[in-house]
Amino acid sequence: MGEKTVQEEKKERVVSGGEHIESLAEALDEERLKAERYLANWQSTQADLSRLERRAVQEKTEVAKFGNSRLIINLLPVLDDLERAFDFLPVGLVDPSWVDRIRPIYGKLQAILEAEGVSQIEAVGKAFDPHLHEAVMCANGEEGMVIEEVLKGYKLHDRVIRPSKVIVGKGKTTEGGQYGWGSGYSPGDKP
Repeated sequence: MGEKTVQEEKKERVVSGGEHIESLAEALDEERLKAERYLANWQSTQADLSRLERRAVQEKTEVAKFGNSRLIINLLPVLDDLERAFDFLPVGLVDPSWVDRIRPIYGKLQAILEAEGVSQIEAVGKAFDPHLHEAVMCANGEEGMVIEEVLKGYKLHDRVIRPSKVIVGKGKTTEGGQYGWGSGYSPGDKP
């Protein structure tokens, strides 16, 4: 009687088949968890790549927009010198033909800078803004307002590349003159 009956063999197969099914179900659950982790990692990597691409485009745009800022900053003193030269031309030495030939050069320089996105910062009569203006002195005038511009300031697109150097009103008067030096001299006076 050592032989198993057909019924016993079927029972053993069903029992062992049930255990086999359970082990397959467990393996399937493990594989599903792995697949979910892989999907989550892939989605995270895709998001990282998207952010990196967006940042690269933004940096490329910034470089294109502000790449020539160093050259522009170095040209501003030339613009200042030309403006001073026109402002302080001696009346007796003025050769109208010379001045008329230099003014278009000055205009071309201004036009080139404007085409590159350079704009002058408005200062006189505006409220003092430390992001746009650098106070070099306080004087009699409306408190907190820019009463005079000593040196023009400029922006390149939306960034300040040189703040305006200004005189700010302090709201009081002094006996020594508007600038408090006692001489009556003001920086805008011509010698």
